[in-house]
Amino acid sequence: MASATKEKQLKKKEKEDQIQSRSLGNFHNLELLCKADDRQKKTLEKIIKQKPDLARSLNIYADGVKYYIARQQQRDKLLAGKDLPLMEVSEEQLQLPSLPLITNRQMARQYNKDLFPPRLLSESLEKQNRKQINPNNYTPFANRQRVAIPALNPPMKINRDRDLPKLKFNYFVGSGNNGELVKRILQKREQYWTAVPLTFQYKHFMWQQSYNGMDFNRLTQQESSFARVMYNFFEFHKNITSKTGLSQSLLQYYNNIEKTFDIIPLVFIINFKNCDWMKDIQQFTEFYQANNPLVQATMKSTLDFDFYVSNLVGTKVNYNGIKTYKMQETLTSKSQYLWLLKPADWNRGEGVHVFNTLEEVETLIKSYYYGKGNYECKEFVIQKYIERPLLLSGRKFDIRCWVLVSQEMQYFLFKEAYIRTSGTAFSLDNKDRYIHLTNNAVQKNAQNYGQFEDGNQLSLNRFQQLLDQQETTYNFRKQGWPMIKDVVKITMNSTRMNKRNRKYGMQLLGYDFMIDENLKLWLIEVNANPCLEESSNLLKMLIPRMLDDAFKLTLDQVFTPEVDFGVWQPKFKVDEYEDQENMWESLGFCS
Repeated sequence: MASATKEKQLKKKEKEDQIQSRSLGNFHNLELLCKADDRQKKTLEKIIKQKPDLARSLNIYADGVKYYIARQQQRDKLLAGKDLPLMEVSEEQLQLPSLPLITNRQMARQYNKDLFPPRLLSESLEKQNRKQINPNNYTPFANRQRVAIPALNPPMKINRDRDLPKLKFNYFVGSGNNGELVKRILQKREQYWTAVPLTFQYKHFMWQQSYNGMDFNRLTQQESSFARVMYNFFEFHKNITSKTGLSQSLLQYYNNIEKTFDIIPLVFIINFKNCDWMKDIQQFTEFYQANNPLVQATMKSTLDFDFYVSNLVGTKVNYNGIKTYKMQETLTSKSQYLWLLKPADWNRGEGVHVFNTLEEVETLIKSYYYGKGNYECKEFVIQKYIERPLLLSGRKFDIRCWVLVSQEMQYFLFKEAYIRTSGTAFSLDNKDRYIHLTNNAVQKNAQNYGQFEDGNQLSLNRFQQLLDQQETTYNFRKQGWPMIKDVVKITMNSTRMNKRNRKYGMQLLGYDFMIDENLKLWLIEVNANPCLEESSNLLKMLIPRMLDDAFKLTLDQVFTPEVDFGVWQPKFKVDEYEDQENMWESLGFCS
């Protein structure tokens, strides 16, 4: 009985202790916070009675708030000059330029001074701080002397260019087409540029062999150069760099067959992705039959394809007047009737075939449509072959020129070009591709590659000498070069490669020309990714200079316009040109 009564008394006492512990007076920090507000006081009393654990947490938080307020009040006093100042700064030190790359901790180590000495909040905290500070080095708060702390940016003997780290721009160069040369050119700018892998997120400049993976939405106007992005392609470059795009752009620009096919040889566009490809096939076969100078009674007169007909509407091109169009005499001969089949988007001579019968072209198209080897193509151009070209020592040649389009849509022509020759004597009776295709990618596989010229390539000066030796009355610099400039201007005005007005784009283009035996200049094609292989001593001299001067007009102007790289950068020397001269000649601005 007595034990039961004792247990009841203990429970009653515990209950009274709990009630007393839940009074607001035991939570001094909370009491101070709500001292001036009765409403908050009642709310806190309710929380304490119902949720004492939460109240304990709030009390701890209030203790931190009280400590923070005390620190802020002490700081305000110090800044107001009522107590020791944080630092003393002279007028001379205020005029010194700031060095943002030097941190406070670095200066503390350099000057062996503590930028944040212990400062007591009040005299009542002396004992508490005495325990935390080494008593041997401890000075009472009241007896401390004024210590002049150096300014945050004191005068320092430092060479900014040598000692201070610099922010660098990042570039990525893809593999293929002598990307190592592009890297070597950019490494000459290593003080401002550094190479990064493709997976690196922040790339300021990308140089690739195609525009796959390039997000053109990032090419926007930016005030800060470190926020800018530049690519080596324009979004709509295929308007002139694909074989179909070049023909369509010129046909739409002139809206006249005679003028268009006075610049490029006659072209028929066959696109099996569009719904009207059967009309295009019929248009070509009718012209082919009507202008065939050879008697082919037993030959096929139509092209038969059972390909799928899509619902896509193709680009409308005006071929009005094609039935009455008369080809220029150098495109035909009495012994042959040759045409070229070219896949629309392929380059370096891939897929290019010479044919003279409809049976041949039908077989070729079917093989590529269904995938010849690892290739598949559904868009072609059929172009008339120049059967009477101007020859050098009995061999075919063409002219490769470089054109640059800058971020301001200004286009330039490089002042030097080179001649690409075939290593085999010209003949219309032999369809060997080593006779008819002068691309270096094709010729380097021939058995007699390099037999006549280093890399089957000639400079313009050597080209003129050979013309004079074979008594061809033609001054290329005075007659041919002005025509090349005119053709470049026409192609640049025929389309818009930057329709959406993106910022900071650039592109290097390769223009291929031929000259017929009547000394007329023909544009063959425009290449989006011209070959940069240094396959001869001539190109080892021209291509590095061409790229370096191109970057001076584009990359350097966008990211480092204040830097003159020509002062300290090694020169890429080219015969007959000054080292300081930029070899790109401005021709105008794209329309």
